[in-house]
Amino acid sequence: MKIVLATYGSRGDVQPMLALSLALKSEGHEVLLAAPPEKADWAEQLGCPFHPLGADLTAFLDSANDAHSYRSAVSFFCFIRNEINIQFEILPEIITGADLVIGSSLAFALPTVAESMGVEYRYIAFTPQLLPSGYHPFPAFKHHGFPKWFNRMGWRMVKILDRFNLTLIVNKKRKQLGLQSIQDSWLHILGRQVFVASDKAISEVPPDIEPAFTQTGYMHLKQPEQYYPELDEFLDAGPPPVYAGFGSMPKLDQIRNAATIVEAARLAGQRVVIGKFWDEPSEFSNSNDIFFITKYPHLKLFPKMAAVIHHGGAGTTASSTISGVPQIIVPHALDQFYWGHQIYRSNLGPKPISRRKLTSKKLAAAIRECMANERIRQNAESAARKIRRQDSLKIAVHEILKSLN
Repeated sequence: MKIVLATYGSRGDVQPMLALSLALKSEGHEVLLAAPPEKADWAEQLGCPFHPLGADLTAFLDSANDAHSYRSAVSFFCFIRNEINIQFEILPEIITGADLVIGSSLAFALPTVAESMGVEYRYIAFTPQLLPSGYHPFPAFKHHGFPKWFNRMGWRMVKILDRFNLTLIVNKKRKQLGLQSIQDSWLHILGRQVFVASDKAISEVPPDIEPAFTQTGYMHLKQPEQYYPELDEFLDAGPPPVYAGFGSMPKLDQIRNAATIVEAARLAGQRVVIGKFWDEPSEFSNSNDIFFITKYPHLKLFPKMAAVIHHGGAGTTASSTISGVPQIIVPHALDQFYWGHQIYRSNLGPKPISRRKLTSKKLAAAIRECMANERIRQNAESAARKIRRQDSLKIAVHEILKSLN
């Protein structure tokens, strides 16, 4: 069977689809992964056939000042609108001859293109929040804890407003392709069956979901071993440190965050490993209690940490949880607030700290809570054991192929 997987987003959007591509390939299927062009070398190194989709998203994100201001949100919105139009132009060639196409994240043109070509389509959601429900707000809304009726009203309002946005864009293309108009672009993108690649130990799909769904658990990518003697030396020099990293967020903002992270760790009396996603040297590079690390697999690193501070991306949240360590989430945008709420609600970490309100004192207090709260540490270990009992990637492959029967 020829299967094309298409995704558009940051590393966290591409990595699980890369894992799924390799798993399907190992089952004997002809697989092609379409994703942002800057991911080509990574896919090819792992032996995954690849086709570029759209513009370099990483370069766009790195050019932004931050990810949490309204100005950045508008800029991103305009960028994605243009990318959707590009997807409509290039996806027909990419999926020609495919028996099945699987979309995720911002590959919004895929369901219409697949329909026009008579190809089976499935969608993978990395968070239950993508499915309209009274149990959570629309992803653009940051606050959680509203009553169900209020959340449902929010989803209905978004649906109405979207008639002049994504639904309008999609229907113009559908008219050109000779297809009937749709009423709800989001349900159209989700398709007739959604595969929710997130772990029940953190968040189960609510019971009021409209589309048919299967929750498989997060699809982790198995990566080759890496030897990093300097890291081993740092780890051996003292107790387990705290990790802090806001991958996929704009580089300028990450550079600004470094001083806050270092001050917070020192206030809490902890050593810290900082995920470095920028090229410029840091004033803290020669500090004995600070270690900067680049491109090191989370699943190899996080189990060695005392706690993990991150932005709340679905992939980093899943990697932290399966590693059995407490988490401190500093959400910047979209579903990161959802994951911050879920981690706090599940007693796997302290209350999230919004990027807008991040200070060294607040972060230091959260670190101290992770170190002192035995219940959080026990819950983190318990959740990890539950997740490790199943092979989520194998389940995803089985359920997706089963859905075609």
